[in-house]
Amino acid sequence: MKKIFALILLVSSTSIFAALPPFTPQNLEIYKGTQKDKMSRLRVNLTVSDNNDKGEINISNFTLCSAITCWKAEVNKPVPIVNSSTTRGQLVADVLIPTNEQLKQIFFEPTTGKQSIEGDLKFEKVVNIEPEYQGHNLYIVLDKVSKGSGVFRYFPVAGSALPFNPELKYYLIDPKFNQTINLNSRSMITFPANFLPKPQLFFIAEHNISKKFPMLDIYPYLKGRGDLKIKLAEVNKGSNNHPQNQVISSIKYSEITSSNTRVINGSDTPNTAVLENKSLWLRLLNILKL
Repeated sequence: MKKIFALILLVSSTSIFAALPPFTPQNLEIYKGTQKDKMSRLRVNLTVSDNNDKGEINISNFTLCSAITCWKAEVNKPVPIVNSSTTRGQLVADVLIPTNEQLKQIFFEPTTGKQSIEGDLKFEKVVNIEPEYQGHNLYIVLDKVSKGSGVFRYFPVAGSALPFNPELKYYLIDPKFNQTINLNSRSMITFPANFLPKPQLFFIAEHNISKKFPMLDIYPYLKGRGDLKIKLAEVNKGSNNHPQNQVISSIKYSEITSSNTRVINGSDTPNTAVLENKSLWLRLLNILKL
């Protein structure tokens, strides 16, 4: 598990000045639906640490560097702003990168416009591009500074990464906000503000285990400050795929609190849930591997 946790939380020193990459970068190839030998898919997403930012951000190119090499992704376009309060991000690059790379820093080339991004972020822990996964999801969190006359410059302040699988759903939790995640089953998870000290990417998987209330796997497993509020909807009654004439008020829920993210093992009895000791997330990633 040690090498996996190196991917989880990436926050460190940041600069809004135009620092240069330490090596001449090589261009990254765009992912076109096919994996290549000794290459891994890398999806880079941007999210603004806010709940009411609007418009678009001009982005030029960005460069990812290890201790010995750098890789450039070409973007060169305006991208919609996505606020971190929504738990989502805006995908800006889906590329192929050599496996076994150990990424330590990201550099954004300066560009023009009323709202644009520049600066660099040095990751506290490296992003290991592991060959056993289909790819990796990297979220970069942005803040902004006003330059006057309606001009804003965005710059990276934090990042978080997890192994990527297209069958899973990913959520960015920003400690600035109280965030509620509504799952397909109509189950809900609420992260209180300041539950974690820094922004963190999670995946949440739902499992029907033939009981009244589903199993949830909330990964990575981290101890927080305060309690998560978890509301499990009764299986087959809460699903968004259920017929439209379903009376929502008739759904039964099991409501629990937890001071850490973990596996919640569903049950037949409301208001109860137990901890599943065995880690399910690695098994799930392997089962879903294409």
